[in-house]
Amino acid sequence: MVRVKKALRIGLLLLVLIISLLFLSRNLIVKKIFSKTSARIKNRYGLTVTASAVEVKGLNTLQLQNLLIVDTDTLLCSESFRIKLNPFHLVLLKINPKQIDISRATINIDNLIAQASKHTLQSSNERKNESSSNKRLYHLVKAFFGLSTATFNINNLHFTYSDSAYTGKVTIEKWSYSNNNFTSTLTLNDGDRASRVTVTGTTSKRKNSLTATVTTEQPEAYIPFTTPFLGVKASFKKIFLDLNATHIEPGRIELNLVSSINSLLLDGKRIAQKPVIIDSCGANMKIRAIPNSFVIDSLSTVSLNGFKTNLGFEYNPLPNRYVRFTLNTGENSWQSLFDALPKGLFTNLWGIKVNGTFSYSLQVGVPLTNPDSLTIAPNLKSKGFYVLSYGNTNLAMLADTFTHRAYIDNVYVRDIKVNPKSASYASLDQISPYLQWAVITSEDGGFYNHRGFSLDGITYAMACNIREKRFARGGSTITQQLVKNVFLNQSKNIGRKAEEILITWITENSGVASKERMLEVYLNIIEWGPDVFGIREASQYYFGKKPSSLTLPEALFLAYIIPRPAKFRYLFDTEGKLKPFVTESFMFVANKMLNRGNITQQDYNNLATNPLVTLTGPAKDLLKKESSLENIDSEGNFTEQEKETN
Repeated sequence: MVRVKKALRIGLLLLVLIISLLFLSRNLIVKKIFSKTSARIKNRYGLTVTASAVEVKGLNTLQLQNLLIVDTDTLLCSESFRIKLNPFHLVLLKINPKQIDISRATINIDNLIAQASKHTLQSSNERKNESSSNKRLYHLVKAFFGLSTATFNINNLHFTYSDSAYTGKVTIEKWSYSNNNFTSTLTLNDGDRASRVTVTGTTSKRKNSLTATVTTEQPEAYIPFTTPFLGVKASFKKIFLDLNATHIEPGRIELNLVSSINSLLLDGKRIAQKPVIIDSCGANMKIRAIPNSFVIDSLSTVSLNGFKTNLGFEYNPLPNRYVRFTLNTGENSWQSLFDALPKGLFTNLWGIKVNGTFSYSLQVGVPLTNPDSLTIAPNLKSKGFYVLSYGNTNLAMLADTFTHRAYIDNVYVRDIKVNPKSASYASLDQISPYLQWAVITSEDGGFYNHRGFSLDGITYAMACNIREKRFARGGSTITQQLVKNVFLNQSKNIGRKAEEILITWITENSGVASKERMLEVYLNIIEWGPDVFGIREASQYYFGKKPSSLTLPEALFLAYIIPRPAKFRYLFDTEGKLKPFVTESFMFVANKMLNRGNITQQDYNNLATNPLVTLTGPAKDLLKKESSLENIDSEGNFTEQEKETN
């Protein structure tokens, strides 16, 4: 018994001695760890990490003075950086900060991005398996909630970004934390615009939750960094965020996200020609990450100015990087949709009053490794739709006489009178059937059968865009092209395309005009050459004849040049003859026309015997003496910069 007591006393003394030695040498140990960690970072990332002083204050507070992280440029510098750790967690070798104090620090976002891109390129061949990806995500989520629930004391922390055309900065002037509640004041600099916001919220370590509200007393708060990254200037009045993790483990992460933004303003040509104002928008999402799958539950909702819809998303990296997107509006009144349209978009429809209800669902499946297998399944059910009164623009003008303002590259050219009494106008019965069917076959084979949209065309266009990783094709029907020409501009942005879709649906489903009328107007207003608009001018310009006298080869030629009318001369060789790829295209289109009964077998045989076209009008003077293929690819299509994206 005496020996046991003696052994316990000796053991206790040794433990006290070891703890004392560790305490006395803690700074030496920490400096050694810092030095080794800096060396590993240098070897792995090429970053130099230095500090003028590395020391431990008390039992559990690590302090770094003049911390500096440098690549070729400075990524981070901090005059003072202190981390207070939980002693119990230290015993278990867990780094879980209780308190973080940062004073006068700057983080250079542009340098961070450059360094991250370089590291990504260096490690691009080091393919990580899904297990390691899940673990990284798990540790990232755990770290986020661990840091979000720590006590932060911040004085003047700057996040900066600058390039040759832009400078932005976010400054956390002060951040204080007490009893799970935090408050902060931020200065936001977006170029030459500055604003101040207040951030308040709560965190809960037990619930793995974070709630934050960002407000400003100014008319609007500017969001930095959106201009260089998104090409859009943005501002807001209030932001709310509620995020909590309901399940966190390496093989399964489940998050609930509720967010909203009030008075969101977006100003950028990629979205619309005018600033877009959204009174309110928000999301309520259930997010799940499990091995080989990232999912936003299909019962998640997004809202826009009070209009709500269910939205779902799923990404499966194996075996073929499959993406699935779903949308379901449920049953709503048509008017609620029009009332929710943001200001700055859909300007032609402002003030429109309609009757009826609708429900819409959409499912899109995309195997990214094989986009040609893409599937789209839309389903629109409309009941009792009709227009009570039009808004800014009377869409019924399509059925009447009107003056069309013609533009090229958004530059006004001249007025075109859509009026049978106009000398430049040709009614449908004055236009060769060859031309009518050649245009329909080339531009929109299902024109007389669809209600404004071609699912096959949209599917094909989406597959091309995914394959080429850009907006190469638009999949527009003749109705959509007509709407774009008559009511909209030629800008290629999200807002114009969305308005085009909505006006097209109204045009086709409210009896605004018959198919024949839409085709007639379309053929009379589209550009067909240098300052040549409409089929009557085109017939005269190229062939010196009336549109009723056009032959099949001439009709096929005019249909062929619709997407690229100003480049027609590149289709001819030095002797003024059509190049082979053009005549091959003629035969391809003519074969479709034959199969659909638009032309006779004799018409097709005559074309096969002599598919050439001779320009006899003023256009012949523009043919180049030496034609060039510099703007044409091997398949007879103009190079990417010449293609039209509808």
